[in-house]
Amino acid sequence: MRIRIRFPLRHPFFPDWAATPARLAGGECLALSGSYQELARAATAGLRPSRAVFVMHTPDSPFLGDRQRDALWEMFQVPVFALLLDGEGRLVGYECEAHEGLHIGASCPEGSAQQPIFGTEDSVLGYRIPWDRFVLESAPCECGRPGQRLVYSAEGVAKPMRVCAPSVEERQEQLVG
Repeated sequence: MRIRIRFPLRHPFFPDWAATPARLAGGECLALSGSYQELARAATAGLRPSRAVFVMHTPDSPFLGDRQRDALWEMFQVPVFALLLDGEGRLVGYECEAHEGLHIGASCPEGSAQQPIFGTEDSVLGYRIPWDRFVLESAPCECGRPGQRLVYSAEGVAKPMRVCAPSVEERQEQLVG
């Protein structure tokens, strides 16, 4: 699989952990994309980041569940964070240290001209994510950041949702807020 990533790749809560090509080569952080088996093989092969592993979910990559992420955390011996990237390699959603879902953009207001990034009824970017198992959560995250999150739900969800990319002002407010 070929993936294009826009660097620096930063986790919003850990800006000092910015993943740049040099840092990735130095082993501080790993930014990986692939199936669970491929990621487990990377850990077994001896890849040992010192700070974190960022698992990048792109529209055509399989989504890792909580159990798989926890197993990778054990294998790599560092925290594993999920990042949701669009087809152009831009950050769309991210997991914080609370691991309570993916922080994402806002719901599309009625009649909005904003381009939705994904939705259950039309899956705009075609992510391979089991949408019927996610809910859109508006309550503040345990990390204290406001904004909406995609949270896994054991019960199936039949409620359609559409999520838009946040504006630059909204994203800055979330990061500072």
